[in-house]
Amino acid sequence: MPTHTFATAPPLDVLIVPGGTGTRAANVTVGPAAFVRQRYPELKYLMSVCTGAAILAQSGVLDGRRATTNKAAFAWVKTQGGAEIEWVPKARWVVDGNVYTTSGVAAGMDGTYALVREIYGEEVSRRVADNVEYERHTDSSWDPFSDLYNLTNVAVNGGP
Repeated sequence: MPTHTFATAPPLDVLIVPGGTGTRAANVTVGPAAFVRQRYPELKYLMSVCTGAAILAQSGVLDGRRATTNKAAFAWVKTQGGAEIEWVPKARWVVDGNVYTTSGVAAGMDGTYALVREIYGEEVSRRVADNVEYERHTDSSWDPFSDLYNLTNVAVNGGP
């Protein structure tokens, strides 16, 4: 159960924005996107998983940055932000400054391990993955799903 609302959330160092069907709700731009826009300046790291990138795009935080998202929803997510976003169709995750965007849910796990590596080092990232018996993909450009969803030659900047 949630312990805070957008209005009562404490200061944050890291914010992870999940994807899923809630990212397509009509009130996303007035709730989650506004929260991301307001809180981004205080964050050390911001990460989206899957279609959570749509919320980051709506917030304006991705303007002028490189980003990726779920390949099955790639075209829709691109419509959620301005033309200033450089969408990367072939990437498991993208890091631009302190903003991490990841493709699907499993890619979100790999992006999370990349973030853990950034903060705590490779040994900790590897040990955590080994403890949960997860085989990491450490190459952010490994992305067979861009070919599966025919995104290899997609225009990268925002818009439809």
